[in-house]
Amino acid sequence: MVASTLVLLIKLLLAFLLGTWLIIGISLVYRKRRTAHLQKLETAFARVTASYLYPLPGEPFDLIEANRSFRKLGIRPSKPRNVQYLVDLMIRTQRSLLGKNYHKLEILYSQIPPYRVSVNKLRSKMWYVKAMGIREIYEMGQKQYIKEITKERNHPNIYVRRESQIAMVVFLGWKSLRFLPYLKREMTLWQQIKVVEKLHDLYPIANLTYLRKGYDSDRPYANELLMRIIRKFDLSSEIGYILKFIDSEKFDTRETAIYCISSFTLNDLQLDLLKSRFFNIPNFEQQVQLLKYIDRTSKNIDLDFFKKLLYEGNDIIKLSTAEILWNHGYIEEVQDFYYRQYDVQPQPA
Repeated sequence: MVASTLVLLIKLLLAFLLGTWLIIGISLVYRKRRTAHLQKLETAFARVTASYLYPLPGEPFDLIEANRSFRKLGIRPSKPRNVQYLVDLMIRTQRSLLGKNYHKLEILYSQIPPYRVSVNKLRSKMWYVKAMGIREIYEMGQKQYIKEITKERNHPNIYVRRESQIAMVVFLGWKSLRFLPYLKREMTLWQQIKVVEKLHDLYPIANLTYLRKGYDSDRPYANELLMRIIRKFDLSSEIGYILKFIDSEKFDTRETAIYCISSFTLNDLQLDLLKSRFFNIPNFEQQVQLLKYIDRTSKNIDLDFFKKLLYEGNDIIKLSTAEILWNHGYIEEVQDFYYRQYDVQPQPA
């Protein structure tokens, strides 16, 4: 009985091992064939792209033949993995080109099969598919779908909103800022940074007309985005917009304003405005940040302003102010303040 059980277990183990090796063998064969097929697809795509961008004399680009070659390699709706691989190839190629060839590829991509796949993703009800479709569309420069993408700028899902807003920047550039007053949902810091970086990469020349149209927005995240744009593009003429939010009621908006203003050198009028708003800031840490910036950007130290802080500020502000005055050589003023702390005599009982 024991021997027969042992034999059965050995047979089962051998069958399991044989099955495992069979699966491994099939997997290796499949991977080899799949790799060879993808290499053929890459070669065909490279040939089509090269003949489109650099046609030989007397040999005009044949779009019908190009589409036929893709279909022969399995680029059809029934083969979604092949189509997705070609889309990825198209995006990688688009990223590596600039100038005239970049725009020529946009035209080509609108005529070969895979572009419909990205549009179908855009129209999907699943947020992750929709977000992927939007990204593929703007990566391939398919401007004809901007109206559909713009409708998603207030989508409930943050990733769909982010990709939609980035696509608007890619396709519309500075004109996309006119939509800021109509955004209904919060823009995270990450979204703001992505929008600013895309705008700077693709449209490095500032358009103040469209920038100022965004000033009408009363949304804190829109204000923060505009301040980051002003800082990124070094727009000294727009410093006044940042100064408006130095004493904002919202902590994050004040933080953004202090961060953005710190990259500029202010003139005397701007410094006076900044100092007047300084006393309205309710957070002492932000006041200290701003105090250090005022010291750094001022050509001449404003003794009246700093002495007022020295005698009227809280302990943290007094300490920072005393350090600034001491470093600028106003040692007597600091010592005088120190000794005055002991001038008040206790009243007799």
